[in-house]
Amino acid sequence: MEQLLLPVSVSEHMVFDSFYPGPNLEIYQSLRMNVQKLLWIAGTKGFGKTHLLQAAFHRCIRLSRKSLYIPMCEFDQFSPEILDDLDQLDLICIDDIEFILGNQAWERKLLDLYERLQTTDCHLVIASHEPPKGINFFLPDLASRFSMSVVHQLEMLSETEMISAIQLHANIRGFNLPNDSANYLLKRVERNVGSLMEIIKILDYESLSKQRKLTVPFIKNILHLGNKDQ
Repeated sequence: MEQLLLPVSVSEHMVFDSFYPGPNLEIYQSLRMNVQKLLWIAGTKGFGKTHLLQAAFHRCIRLSRKSLYIPMCEFDQFSPEILDDLDQLDLICIDDIEFILGNQAWERKLLDLYERLQTTDCHLVIASHEPPKGINFFLPDLASRFSMSVVHQLEMLSETEMISAIQLHANIRGFNLPNDSANYLLKRVERNVGSLMEIIKILDYESLSKQRKLTVPFIKNILHLGNKDQ
């Protein structure tokens, strides 16, 4: 089976080295070591699910193995048949699976995939807002199978950990985010790692194009946060 590519965006910066585990060290290590046949990662939006799945995907490709990352929030771009023959891969990463659960066609393909995986060395990693037992499935058999997966619940980072996380992500991108600038961001934007990473991406581009350091005044000007300081 040739390496399958989908018309979806995968960030080169979402790797294990740029993920700050904090209280989620067990999940991080489990996924990085790829020891679980079926792993389900649950957590609120912005907690790092997508980062972990894309990191696992990148690691697998870097080891010259076959992997596929499928963001089901974009499921309208492909059909349930995309799941056919995926058991021939080494790793399947299904993100935002809740977008297709409850859909009979998708669930039947998922159940078929699950059964085929039992006789292969392929690993399956799934991410969702809720663990399997908190989701309404159309097929009871699929709910039963997924309830037997190893489930990890992502925990929110503390304020200090969030600062360390965004500084680590900035360093991976090749620039320094001073403590005062990191604290400024944390107090004025949506407080979850996912949103902060998107802002780091914007600041990376702006600081590079304008050849400016990430000082508080520069960040305030780029993100138009001046009115929030009143």
